[in-house]
Amino acid sequence: MIKVKQNFDFHVHTNASDGSYDPGELVKYVAEQGLNTIAITDHDTVSGVEKALQAGKTFSVTVIPGVEISVDYSPGTMHICGYFIDINNDILNSGLDFVQKARKERNPQIIKKLNDAGIDITLDEVKQIAGPDQVGRPHFAKVLLEKGIVKSTKEAFTKYLAKGASCYVDKKRLKIDEAVQMIRKAGGVVVLAHPVQLKMKDTEDYRKLFAELKKSGIDGIEAYSSYNTEKENIFFTKLAEEFGFIITGGSDFHGETKPGISPGQLGNEVDINIDALLKEMRNISKNRRNGRNNN
Repeated sequence: MIKVKQNFDFHVHTNASDGSYDPGELVKYVAEQGLNTIAITDHDTVSGVEKALQAGKTFSVTVIPGVEISVDYSPGTMHICGYFIDINNDILNSGLDFVQKARKERNPQIIKKLNDAGIDITLDEVKQIAGPDQVGRPHFAKVLLEKGIVKSTKEAFTKYLAKGASCYVDKKRLKIDEAVQMIRKAGGVVVLAHPVQLKMKDTEDYRKLFAELKKSGIDGIEAYSSYNTEKENIFFTKLAEEFGFIITGGSDFHGETKPGISPGQLGNEVDINIDALLKEMRNISKNRRNGRNNN
């Protein structure tokens, strides 16, 4: 199936977390690809947002300050994104500091497991790949690839780094209510990312979970995603509408660290009025920053 590209994308990463593009380079790249609106949603950090905002002015791209936070959810992978956040908010940054500390504590444990498996790798090598920003599993994968231990980053995750793989190490995560409140207190709009990765068994399981997420303060669902088939785009859109969620779309673009995904790649039959969506999200953010509807 051909994936139709849109001129917006609410889920892209920079090298502030585990993407391969510098924030400024990323904005330039998406502009060249024909996009005019993106959200920077790095994992558990907002350190790349300011530079992206400045680049947005240069390249005429609307840049939404955002973040993606991993939350505690055992059946699969649950990430939530915050949009139009105040990146200087103390509550938000305190929570992000907690998660980043958990990442740092996990990294030596991954190294030990890889060493125990007979793989010659050091944390310094991984840090060198990561540069000044936080170390993530894609940086481990890149070192393994450069050393010839694997033939692709996908193989690195499948054999060693993915959840359930031989050298995977779990990390401390925030509870979903904690993450939601962090984002809301920062004036942000809260959206569940790539719901297909929740690994639900059937429609009723998704419906039960979405009802719980609604109560927890989730505002929207990333119903359109590069991970979805066309049928899944339609399924999640209808389910989001059933619960009155805002509907967004994101590619989860990482660049070289997650090849095969392009910015604006949200699947076929995407039905989002970007102007109306931006207006609604800005109004929610404005109200929360003014102390309304932020509990």
